[in-house]
Amino acid sequence: MSKDINKTNTHLEEALSDFISKISDDPDKDTDLIAKKFLTQLEKKFNFPKKDIDSIFSHLEGVNHNHPIYVNKIPFISFCEHHMFPFFGEVSIAVLPEKNILGVSKFSDLVNNLSSKLTLQEKLTEEIGEKILQNLEPQGTYIKVKAKHLCSDLLSPENSIGDITTTYANGIYELDSSLRAEAALNMS
Repeated sequence: MSKDINKTNTHLEEALSDFISKISDDPDKDTDLIAKKFLTQLEKKFNFPKKDIDSIFSHLEGVNHNHPIYVNKIPFISFCEHHMFPFFGEVSIAVLPEKNILGVSKFSDLVNNLSSKLTLQEKLTEEIGEKILQNLEPQGTYIKVKAKHLCSDLLSPENSIGDITTTYANGIYELDSSLRAEAALNMS
């Protein structure tokens, strides 16, 4: 780590420690330790060793399947690029293969890679669908992301919102409403 990054981290730790001590009811709280631990955990989330997209999309050889595949309720945690508060939930994926398919765990790897950054739920939903379309070349994908946003609960508790659901369709799922309906039914 460079000296500039170390210096920035030190400044962040000091500022966060000062902030925690100002809002805390406990004057004996070790705010330096809390700040350091928080920033370390946050850095781990954003910098975990991500799998290379090419290795995620190493499709299964010799497997032919041309019917919809549904992978439901892949858990994720991400951070809102507007407020830096977490949002978390589940991703469900429908893929209508042309010829290539993935091992089931690869979908989870993709979701983990794409959610480990500052983003918006809408962007995450579309990015998952587009990465699958670009790399697997299926007939189409339909993505559903259902998430709870802590920014709405913490910043405006009187207007707290339940879960937010976003969807994204491409290829044949964008054109065929009956396929979208079938996918949505299989994701509920």
